[in-house]
Amino acid sequence: MNIKQASQASGISSRNIRYYEQAGLLHPDRDPQNDYRIYSEKDIRTLKLIRVLRMLDMPVEEIRAVLQGTVPLPRAAQQQTRRLQQQARALESAIQFCTDLEQGRIEADALDVDACLARMQTVPASGWFNGWVQDYRAMARAEHRRSFTFTPDTPVTSPAQFTGALFAYAKEQKLNLVVTRESMTPHFTIDGVEYRAQRRYYPVRGIPTARIRCVLCDPDFAEEDVTPGRQRILRLAHYAMPALAVTALALLFLVPRGLLSTWWGVLFLVACIAAGISSAWYNAHLFYNDKDNQPHYR
Repeated sequence: MNIKQASQASGISSRNIRYYEQAGLLHPDRDPQNDYRIYSEKDIRTLKLIRVLRMLDMPVEEIRAVLQGTVPLPRAAQQQTRRLQQQARALESAIQFCTDLEQGRIEADALDVDACLARMQTVPASGWFNGWVQDYRAMARAEHRRSFTFTPDTPVTSPAQFTGALFAYAKEQKLNLVVTRESMTPHFTIDGVEYRAQRRYYPVRGIPTARIRCVLCDPDFAEEDVTPGRQRILRLAHYAMPALAVTALALLFLVPRGLLSTWWGVLFLVACIAAGISSAWYNAHLFYNDKDNQPHYR
């Protein structure tokens, strides 16, 4: 059956079926005439099993290990039970905290915030109050998978040299990289996940230097198990950090001296904000994941 029929039979959307295939959870056969996917009854059962485990909130990596036979299902279920129990305890703590705030009937300006923070810090690291930290880390991993940039050690003026630069990068980062299309805009896979690459030149100390930017062909594969709303907030906060930091420093300099009342003080603040926004855009779109500064998360 085709992917639409597989979706109807398993109850999983076509988009998620493709995602699970890219993640290595599913390996359907291909029609030799048109290279379309052909899903067998075994594949449908595998999809249904994936659906069962995902409804238990089991991570994709854990499901892959179960399907590959490296982790027995009972052990995976035991590990997931512990995760769910930790989440349940964290939610109980958060619910109790909200209940106490409600019953205390204390207004915000009279709340003992130090006592509240001390109580929150006693919640386990996997608790609700630290959930934002865990989600931030998940968002950062997703951004590192979505795109990365590196500086080749050799010239990149031909498809063969481009391929050589990619293999050199893979060897340095210990990645399983396979070039699927050799050109000046090559395609390659890392552990079966497809990327495309571009060569761009940027000035480094006045000297044009080649940089290789690699981007996921299917950005859905980079997504983590973070709610879309929270992911957008975390991504915005992450990329806005340079602008916020520069603005904060400018205010710390201007406000104590009363310089915001002068025209040049306001102009200085606007210039700092513009520089921060420019830096945030530059890092987000170009070198946020430069291998010279950041590790590549697989």
